[in-house]
Amino acid sequence: MLSDSRPHFVLIFLAALVASVAFQASGPSASEAIDVDPVIWQLSKDYPETLPGDIELPISAVYIKTHEAADWMSIYDDHPAAVSGPEAIENLIEIYDAQGIAVAAWFVPMGTDYEGQLQLAIEVIDAGVTALYADLEPFPGFCFLECRELAENFWKPLRELRPEAHLGVIYDPRPWWWEQSATAEWFSVADSALPMCYWDDFAGQVPWGDAAGCVVQAYADLSLLAPDRDLAYLPMLQGNSTVGRFEEALDAAAGVGSERVSVWRRGVVDTEVWELIDNYSEPSYVHCRPELADGCLFEEMVTGSAWLMQAGGRFLIPDLELVAELGLTEDDLQLVDDAFLGAIPIGPPDGTLVLDEDTGDVYAVYAGGGFLMSEGDYAALGLDPGAVVTLPLGLFDRVPLTPPDFSLLSEVSSAEEYLVLRGTLIPLDEGVFAALEALGLTGGVVSTVPDGALADLPMAEISSGDTDCSGVVEAFDVLQVLQLSSGLPSTAICHQSADANCDGSPTSLDALLILIFLAAGESPLLPDGCASIGSSGPVE
Repeated sequence: MLSDSRPHFVLIFLAALVASVAFQASGPSASEAIDVDPVIWQLSKDYPETLPGDIELPISAVYIKTHEAADWMSIYDDHPAAVSGPEAIENLIEIYDAQGIAVAAWFVPMGTDYEGQLQLAIEVIDAGVTALYADLEPFPGFCFLECRELAENFWKPLRELRPEAHLGVIYDPRPWWWEQSATAEWFSVADSALPMCYWDDFAGQVPWGDAAGCVVQAYADLSLLAPDRDLAYLPMLQGNSTVGRFEEALDAAAGVGSERVSVWRRGVVDTEVWELIDNYSEPSYVHCRPELADGCLFEEMVTGSAWLMQAGGRFLIPDLELVAELGLTEDDLQLVDDAFLGAIPIGPPDGTLVLDEDTGDVYAVYAGGGFLMSEGDYAALGLDPGAVVTLPLGLFDRVPLTPPDFSLLSEVSSAEEYLVLRGTLIPLDEGVFAALEALGLTGGVVSTVPDGALADLPMAEISSGDTDCSGVVEAFDVLQVLQLSSGLPSTAICHQSADANCDGSPTSLDALLILIFLAAGESPLLPDGCASIGSSGPVE
């Protein structure tokens, strides 16, 4: 424990050597799944007599506040060892190093003295700390309204002057503060991200008021804040919390791949939480996020729904008791962000071969549907007949044996490509693709299915004037016709039906004819050979 005089530091140094030998003789802690680094705000405040010394705690690194703006911390901290310059930092590094503890530094950037702050930051780095973390907060007493200017005039020049230094950003992860904090600008030259997950302080703010939710969502948001940087993720957890909530946060951090976290702050973490840290074992699901292995259970953040991974896809599990026969319990459920879950297909992905245990038949999954396989289909589709999987828990029944709506399909031996809609086929053309894009259904690929797989699906019958294939000619179809005639984006999947008068293209006259039909309840007179508005026929 740090004390109030230099002689006591010497005693600590000697005691540390003895303890270090004893520690090496007895071996490391029973569990080293994740390191927890305490943040030290003031030496005079963060070493209370009620807590054990550092050598008695599971600590491998500390983050010491060295300065604020262009002022050394000794101005605010009356402890004799408080940082007053590079020599004081070197002294602290020596003391902690004797206990096997690394020293990182953190500070508060603020104000407009860019040169003064740059000089202090360089001196801290050159004193030998393992990292330098900027406490980025858009509030009075912090960078406030000057966060962006500090990023440009201080933080980025610091990176240029010390390109090898490890720089990190402590930040408020709630998105409504990103702009004022200029968080992305600070991340642009950083090496690590330390979101302040203070769940009790954020109570009532979903997901930030949840210990695991904050850790998981802040991790997911790095793809938005720092898309081009591979940042180390070191969430800063709330120290004055319960053992249960702290463990939830640790589990979440381990689940996204963090090897260490920090905790605000040393002086408020009680002994029960330290005992948890000392005996902590990572959860069973740490392999799930990177591997998407069978048997992984994911919890959806917004709805709380549980999903089971099988054969590369996810299956909704309405009751966790259903997975008990797989040896899974609620403890195996990993909270994940919606973006991560949304990228996993519901059901097996394309090309998966699944067995119907009741009949012995094998189905190939494409576009979310299962297609019966015959002996000659494997080679034609490039599939390995030995790669058939059996879905547990009756999950085969979740695989539809008819193609879902908006599937894009083509048979092996045919050049024709179709959109599936309400169990019928619509030939694909540029107009259909344009409508799908307007519907936000872009990016779909045409899946090749066995010959004969589409034989039971009839061609769609479309009513003249029913541009959106809704089955009813209505006022919305008039709008679709006007959009098509003007070259505007339109969701008219059945765009052929927009040419009501059969003159070869949709125009405002076609829109008028459909309006007349809606008003009169019958089709107006059309050219010979042109189907009446509202009458049906196969789409061509």
